[in-house]
Amino acid sequence: MENGKSNVIVSISAQDIYQHPDNPRKDLGDLSELSDSIAKKGIMQNLTVIPGHWDEDRNWYEDGYTLIIGHRRFAAAKQAGIQELPCRVVEDMDKKDQVSTMLEENMQRTDLTIWEQASGFQMMLDLGETEEQIAEKSGFSRTTVRRRLNIAKLDQNILREKEASDSFQLSLKDLYELEKVEDIATRNKILADASSSRDIVWKAQNAVSEAARKKREAAIVKLLEDAGIEKAAKYEQERYSGKWDIVKEYSLDKDAPKSLGIPKKEKGKLYYGRYYSSIHVVKAAEKKKETAEERARKEIDARKKQIKAVMKEMNNRKHEFISNILSGKIAPIKDTAEVREEIWFAMVKMGSYMSMSGMRRFFTGKDEYQCSQEEKEEAANKVAGLSMEHQMLLVMSSGLDNEGDVYDYYLHHNAERCEGIKAAYAVLEKYGWSFTEEESQILNGTHEFYVPEEKKEGEK
Repeated sequence: MENGKSNVIVSISAQDIYQHPDNPRKDLGDLSELSDSIAKKGIMQNLTVIPGHWDEDRNWYEDGYTLIIGHRRFAAAKQAGIQELPCRVVEDMDKKDQVSTMLEENMQRTDLTIWEQASGFQMMLDLGETEEQIAEKSGFSRTTVRRRLNIAKLDQNILREKEASDSFQLSLKDLYELEKVEDIATRNKILADASSSRDIVWKAQNAVSEAARKKREAAIVKLLEDAGIEKAAKYEQERYSGKWDIVKEYSLDKDAPKSLGIPKKEKGKLYYGRYYSSIHVVKAAEKKKETAEERARKEIDARKKQIKAVMKEMNNRKHEFISNILSGKIAPIKDTAEVREEIWFAMVKMGSYMSMSGMRRFFTGKDEYQCSQEEKEEAANKVAGLSMEHQMLLVMSSGLDNEGDVYDYYLHHNAERCEGIKAAYAVLEKYGWSFTEEESQILNGTHEFYVPEEKKEGEK
């Protein structure tokens, strides 16, 4: 589309033609082939320009001409040494029509970058176009337009940096996962912190899960506070101190209950606190007289419970992560032979036990004796439908489920076992897995709750 009065085609000196500052296509790509063709055959198609131009500071001048159509041809012609170019001069074209015309020329090109498309759509939106009008003019669906506009909300400097990285391989699918995160600041942080495109997907999925938990937490907290139950200060740090007894637990991975369901027999003041993906209702524990040895043992047990809780949460994340691999939410790895080899190495290092029951447990979440025959058959059918490497992932996963084997009786770091666990997670890291700092400390033996090897139980 070219609104405005169009004059005849005229020859214009290359030095009087300027690139449009709002051209959606910022990177013109490799011009060598086009430049060679123009040098031999000349410019076969005229450029389209408007009278006047902007300088680098966007100051407007009446002299010269600004390109609307033909930015690549113009740059290639200059590269070929062409001094005069055939141009169609279009007058009375407003800013919106200029941008729309450039978008029509550029948007269907497959070599446009993601951020160029996103910036172009945002520019049209800023000029007063609706999503429907942008879709009609660009030829993209409304869904695609909406998604590109969501991409335009991201920090464009970070986006360009990631897109320019050969090792990052940023795709629209990755950005669509990021789009599911409602908070823009969180999206930008994920994009900035991600070490790979797979890392974006995993961090985005975690952020979506955590946002859902926050909403459920708010609903549960409202019920609790309406019932006069107050928040326990520093509960997360005091969970295994012996200060609290748990009265009720609510999982934040399930819908908030309609009623609290706390037994009426519970007496005394109740409090609540969040612990990982749960809300606990607690009361002050009864104080008992303890010997120094009992206190030392209790402290060791409390630390063990803390480490177990971290490992349990990691196992929950691991289960969700592998589920996303199986369902295709996390993209497959191309070299399946290499993956199978690394899974096998990890299983050997961990001493994994291969069994159908272990693979079925991934889907049932229960031991065999707790499952009905129907549940076993349904899980077996799911296992049978998996590829070899996916079945191997299930076997490897079952070998990671024991939360307490990262330490011994004295709470010393079990280095050999942790090396096996790290070998297994090294496979998942290829798919985009990442550890929290506390998880890394537990596996590396640097967590403050471990007892150094030279100390035995009861020693100070």
